[in-house]
Amino acid sequence: MLDSYEALIPQYISKEDFFTYAVEKTIYIPDSKIKEEWSKLKTKLEENKTLYIRGSKASAENQMLFDFYKTVFKNDSIKKDPSNTQNPSKLMDEFSGYKKKDLKNYQLYSPFAKNKNVLLFCAPWNIVYIPKILDPLLSDEAKTPLALEFKEFFLKSCYEKFKVYVDDYNKKITNDYFVRAMDDYFRGMYENTYEDKALVKKFEEVMYKEFSSIKV
Repeated sequence: MLDSYEALIPQYISKEDFFTYAVEKTIYIPDSKIKEEWSKLKTKLEENKTLYIRGSKASAENQMLFDFYKTVFKNDSIKKDPSNTQNPSKLMDEFSGYKKKDLKNYQLYSPFAKNKNVLLFCAPWNIVYIPKILDPLLSDEAKTPLALEFKEFFLKSCYEKFKVYVDDYNKKITNDYFVRAMDDYFRGMYENTYEDKALVKKFEEVMYKEFSSIKV
């Protein structure tokens, strides 16, 4: 396999310098704003206010998502983001200090992914702008040794930077009440004779993955 990035590194720049550049040139929302917006997001969810997720192309799957949030979180105001990036982009425009239109060769990125998870899709600590040069190393398709090493480095960097918020999120989705609510919801779906069990199984696997703990 011929990897142009591995040809570039370390012939023209050391791997350590490249990794450091990646973290230093990534644009984050300031911590003071993250604390405030994270608190607002959790309050909106609890108070049945409108929040957004990355939806599916299939309307039936979106309806399952909305029903999940209505039942498990008692929130029937969850909506599909119109473009799958509109609301995260708004947060970055408002709080990062940079307008998207003024940035060149940057792109939106979610370090911890889980975009059907309403707690994470617009979590201000799960939205950054990365230099586009990093996309081949951070994309889901990137599986080269260099990409895997870089992903681990970048994720650890984000985890250390946002640890207090990651820990708060993990605590919220591992408490007994939430775990029981998830289990009860899917048990009820399997018991409903009108449900497509294969579709339920697929949806269950997706949502348990979406609401798994963040570990590095």
